Formats: sequence, C-alpha cells, structure tokens
Amino acid sequence: MPEQPPISPDPSTTSAIDTPDSPDSLRSLLLDRLRHSGLGPEALALLRELLPEEQARKSGVRTEPIQLRSITAAGWRGIGPRTTLELPPGPGLVVVAGPNGSGKSSFAEAAETAMTGHNSRWEGRRAGDWQKGWRNLHSPEVMPEVGVELAVGERGETVTLRRTWRSNKLDEARTEAEASDGSERKPAEIVDPEALDLARPFLPYSELGSMINGTLGGLHDAFFKLLGLELLAEFDGRVKAAANECDKAIKHADSLTAPLLDELAALDDPRAREAAQALTAARPELGRVRALLESRTPAAEAELNQLRQRASLAGPDLREVGGAVSRLRAAATAAEEARYSSAEEARRLARLLESALEHQRRSGNADCPVCGTENRLDRAWAEQARAEVERLQREAVVAEAARKDGTVAVRAVHDLVQPVPVWLRGETSPLASLWQEWAQCRDITHPRELADRIERAAALLDDACRQVREEAAQRLSEHDGAWRPTAVRLAEWLGAAEAAETARDRRKHARKARTWLRPIIDELRDERLRPFAQRSQEVWQKLCEHSSVMLGSVTLSGTPGRGKVELGVSVDDMDAPAYSVMSQGELHSLALSLFLPRATHAASPFGFLVIDDPVQSMDPEKVEGLARVLDACARDRQVLVFTHDTRLQQAIAHLGIKATVLRVTRQTDSVVGVETLTDPVDQALSEARAVSLDPGLPQDVAEHVLPAMCRVAVEAACLQTARRRLRDERGLSLRTVEERIASLDRTKSYVSLALLGDEQQSAREAVERIYSGGWALVNTFNAGAHAPLPGVDDRKDLVRRTTALANAILRSAGARQAGGTR
Repeated sequence: MPEQPPISPDPSTTSAIDTPDSPDSLRSLLLDRLRHSGLGPEALALLRELLPEEQARKSGVRTEPIQLRSITAAGWRGIGPRTTLELPPGPGLVVVAGPNGSGKSSFAEAAETAMTGHNSRWEGRRAGDWQKGWRNLHSPEVMPEVGVELAVGERGETVTLRRTWRSNKLDEARTEAEASDGSERKPAEIVDPEALDLARPFLPYSELGSMINGTLGGLHDAFFKLLGLELLAEFDGRVKAAANECDKAIKHADSLTAPLLDELAALDDPRAREAAQALTAARPELGRVRALLESRTPAAEAELNQLRQRASLAGPDLREVGGAVSRLRAAATAAEEARYSSAEEARRLARLLESALEHQRRSGNADCPVCGTENRLDRAWAEQARAEVERLQREAVVAEAARKDGTVAVRAVHDLVQPVPVWLRGETSPLASLWQEWAQCRDITHPRELADRIERAAALLDDACRQVREEAAQRLSEHDGAWRPTAVRLAEWLGAAEAAETARDRRKHARKARTWLRPIIDELRDERLRPFAQRSQEVWQKLCEHSSVMLGSVTLSGTPGRGKVELGVSVDDMDAPAYSVMSQGELHSLALSLFLPRATHAASPFGFLVIDDPVQSMDPEKVEGLARVLDACARDRQVLVFTHDTRLQQAIAHLGIKATVLRVTRQTDSVVGVETLTDPVDQALSEARAVSLDPGLPQDVAEHVLPAMCRVAVEAACLQTARRRLRDERGLSLRTVEERIASLDRTKSYVSLALLGDEQQSAREAVERIYSGGWALVNTFNAGAHAPLPGVDDRKDLVRRTTALANAILRSAGARQAGGTR
C-alpha cells in the first residue's frame, strides 16, 4: 500500500498571535476594512475610537519545546509499588497496550495529573463515586505520587515534575519541579499553565466521549485564544457596550420625565408651568429649560454663591491642630531639658578639652599651661578629660536632635494654618478678624508662644466657622421656598435629557457600525479558523474514509464564555445534526478530528500527545484510519496511545507503520510491570531459540514444546503476510481480512492463505518453491515431534530451519520490512 501523505501543516500557525503592528495583524486588517467600508464619518470615528490596541500576548509566544521521557506512579489508582513507564525519545508512535485493569490508564492519568494538577476523569463526577479510589487499595502504606520526566528545550534538559500527597485528600497535594542537577525549579516556569489550557496535549477517554456533547464551549474559547481572536471579541463588545450605554442614557432621561411633570403640576408657580410646557413639547425644549433655571439677577446669583461658600466653609481641624500642638510642646520640653542650649556650645567645650589633651600628649609635661600647677595634667586627668569629651559630644547630638525636632514641629504647625479665603479678604466681620489671627500664627517661630497662640486661635475660628455655616445653611433652605427642590430635580432632568440627546445620535451611528462590523468579524474569524477546519476535515477523512457521514465546515459563533463550535455535517449530501446521525465510533472520530489540530498547533510547546483508549467503538476501517492519523502526527511529535484493544496494533502491522509497543501487566497486589514488545515473528523465534539453547531442558519437554513454539513463529509470519497480501493485492477491507483470518484453524491453512490467498488450497508446491523442505517442516509442527531431538544441535537446527521458512514466507508478498533478516 503506498505511503499515506501526512496531515497537511497548518499554514496559519507560524505565529499564533500577530505582531501588533504587522500588516496582517487583526487591528491592521480591521483598519484596512474601515478605510473601504463606505460608512459615514460619524460611524467611522466611533469605530476607530473603540478599536482596541493590539498587544502581543503571552499565549502567542512559543515556550521551550517539551517531550516526555518517562511516567512514574506509586500508590496511585491501579498502580501499587512505584513503577516507571520509560518512553523512547523524540518523535514517534508509542502504543501502550494491556488488558482492562492492567494499570495502563493509570499511567495516562498520572501524566495528566502531574502536569496539570487535575484529572479529567473526575470532572463532573461525584467525589464519593470517583475520588475515593484515587489511592491504590493494595498499597496503603505507599504515599501516592505521580511524576513525569521531561526533556525541555532544544538541548533536552531533563526536568522532573512530581506531584505528591501526604494525606487521603485529593486536593492536598504539592507539585515540585527538579532539574537533573537536583536544583529546584518553579513548575510554572517549566510548563506554562496558559499553554496547557490552550494546546492541551491530553485526550483521556472520558473527554473523548464527552467533549463532543453540548456546544464545545471550552474548545471555542481555546481556539479564540490560539488564533488571537480576543481582539475581535473585545472590539465587538465595545461597540455593543457603546450602543447599550446610549440605550441606558435614553431610558434614564425617560424615567425622570413623568415624576417631574407630576411635581411641576402640583406647584402654583409660573416657573413650574413654563417648565412643564417645555417638557411636554413634541421635542423637549432643552434651551428653554436651561434659560429658566438661569433666570436670576446678578445680585441674587452673587448672594446665592456667597451663601453656598459660607455653607461649605471649613475651618481648622481641631484634632489635627491638637496633635500638632502636643508634638510641638513635647519638642520644646526636650529642647529645654537639654544640658546645653545648643550643640555648638557642647562641641566648643569638647574641642577645648581635646586641645588640652593634645598638648599634654605632645609635650609630655603634666603641668597645667594655664595656671602652672605642677602635675595637674596627669593620667587620671587625661582619662577624666576623655570621658568628658565623649559626654559633651553626646550632649551635642542630643541638643542637635532637640533643635531639629523643634524645627520640624514648628513647620508642621505652620503647615496647618490656612490663609484667609479670597472671598473673605477685606471684610471687617468677626470671622475675618479671627481668620487673620489664625493666619498670623505662621509668623511665630518660638515653640511655646506658637503652641499657645495657635491652640487658642484654632478654637475661636472653628466656633466662628460653625456659626457661619449654620446661618448660611438656614438661609439657603429658606431661599426660593418650594421652588428650589423642584428646580434641583429639573436641573437633574436637564442633564439627563442633554445626555440622552447626544446618546440618540451616537446610538444611531453605533447601530450602523455594528451592522457593518459583525460580518467583518465573522469573515476574519472564519479566515483564521479555516486551516484548523481543513485539518479537522483531513483527520476525519482518514478516520472515516468509508463513512456516509461527511464533516464539512467548522466555525465559531459567539464570544468567549458564551460561544460554541458549529459543525457542518451531512449524510449522503443531506445536512444533518452531528450528534443524532453519528455512531459512537464516528463521534469519537469527530472528537479526535477537533482535538488534534488544537493539540498540534505550531505555537504549542508540547512535542507529545497522550491519548487514552481511542479505539473503543471504532470499526476496523476506522481503526486503520486512526493508525494512519497517529502515524502522520508521530512524524514530528511523540504520540503516546494507551489501548486495551489489539486492533490498533494489528492495523499498525498491516500498514507497516513504525511504532514502539509497550505492554503493561498487573499482577497480585497491584504490582505493575512494563515490557517492550517486538515483532510477533521475532518474539516467537527468540523464545524458541532460547529454549533450543537450554542444555538442561528435558528431552520429552523439548520434543513437544519446541515444535509448538516454532509453529507459532511460522503462523505469525503467515498472518503478517496474509494481511498484507489481502489488503494490498486483492483490496479487501480490513473487516473482511479479519473475518477470514478468524476462520483459520490449522498451520497449513495459515500457509495457504499467506501464499495463495485461499486457505482451502494446498500450498505444498508454493512452500517448496520458496523454501525447499518447508512442507516437511510444517508437517513436523503438526505431528508434534516424530523425529527425536536428542541434543542441542538438533534443536538449534529446527529453529534455524523455522527461521528460514518464516523469512521466506514474509518475503513472498513483500511483507518484510527493511532492516535485515531474522
């Protein structure tokens, strides 16, 4: 069968997010569309005003590439003692096989939990049903642990991510990252949480079955971020919000009108009647209302302004003044208690003593140079003088600190003093006089005098301000009587009406702008999504080559948090809802078709995929398509597939796909083992060869066991050849091939099917043609051991001839892969 072409690369993913100023950035594309939109200048100005700036986003920066080296688990799910699943490095397909209950899915969940901190298997499940069994029941003494060894960066630095528990509570866990040299790393620096969210490389079976139910909102949001479409959603949201704000302004003005008209009707005042006429006109007369509110004489307006100033008059804050005065008096007391009036005086005395000490040291004479007293300046005097110098220096520091504290305290008090208000200057009122006395306190520098003066002035001024405020408030309340409160509400209505008038005009342009914008957003969004949709269709075609269900368009609708993925599905060219016409296998194929383009996005740092049990519910043709899809992905990624279904391995063998097969087995007490499986023919021959070389093997055992083992090797070669021949040469479907193989019951039937394509015909001549003596060898297998095998040489010869026959069968149909002979 010719080699299948790989799934085409995504041409849009050289960079997930555009550079903000690049010609193909979303903002540049939108501006270009605006220039050719044909919209009026007002709508254009509105759209340009609301268009967000495009910032480079973290999600568009590819972090260091990451691959899996191994997965380790202990005390976790179906794994008891610590077990490690070693993985081959680099891109390639790895199949982890094992029966249900072997523990293979525990490895898949361990990798997901170690890297993401949660297990998709438990999402949406009741904790009592699923989370009670997260610890291995057979190894309660083993502290649960899951971990992955990663190869990070181009140089493949080894980093281990490990998640451990110290209790029975699933959420009480800690994730640690450790480099190969033992140094600790931050997990988020190794595995970017945002990258995990956007290009998640894990597809567990539970998600495989559930991700296609509903609206696929999570996938919608992930695509939005991967493609850098948040700007479109933000732009649309801003335009919609602008229109909504206009609606709110209009509704607010309308809500004020009816209550205000009722209030105006209740007043016997010509101004109220005129205001009601202005409000009930065909179009409210805002200018008339504005003039009505401003119709006062200049003198009256000046009086009102003066009353408002006095009603809001604020004098000194007595609490602040009291605190500042207390600090000032404390500083003054400290300065007075200093032994010296200034630091300079203490330092001068200290210098005099230092000079006397210097004189005594240089001259060596103990006589006093001032009074002439002999031996006055002796050692005792010197020690006493030095102590006095130190004391004087300390006193100087104390005096200096006291002076500074006093200066700071004086300045703090001065800062509280407010100048006389402009409107109060020139008055001869008691308030003006008291405020002048308060302002003059800034000229006083003596701490005691300042503290006394300002404390008294503040108290008097505060009391005077309070009286003035109360008098002004009383006069304001009496001004205009009943009209004044209504005038206040009329002014409120006028402001709302003016805003509504502006909003009506802006809303008209906003609606035109949004009508133009929505199809443009859809066009740009679909354009960005198109490569993903194409890749999804390619995957679907490979998985469902013979299905009557076709996957067409894959589009996004809505915005993040409220969006969905819409799928164009048809059956025999008739449109149909996806979930109602697809089989379970097709639904799983659909889920894979949507998962793979996202997980293999070029911006993803993850060089691996972990897919758990994708084969279930798939018919043989879909399994073969799955093998091709996985092979295509494995050309530049590490693809790790967990399955209990042997059909995937068979399809891989049919198609000649290179893959590493790891078998997981589970023994008593959750002891899990991992072994690498070789080619079935190689494995059978290797086992037969090992038996033939055992000199201690009893004769009767050798005569019965060894021929049977050789028969298994030849039958395996026949199966591999038959599958290749029937598929490539005769074009039979995989289902038909497997049905014919299932009917085989004898070795000669296997040989006939492999060499002739018909299990009913005799293949004696065909066998002899490809290997002389081969038919007799087949008879030896069937007869058990008619010829005795007395020694090791005879056994080795039997294995040698079996190897030659198996190789000849494989070569007969070109089934043998490159790489030498067995």
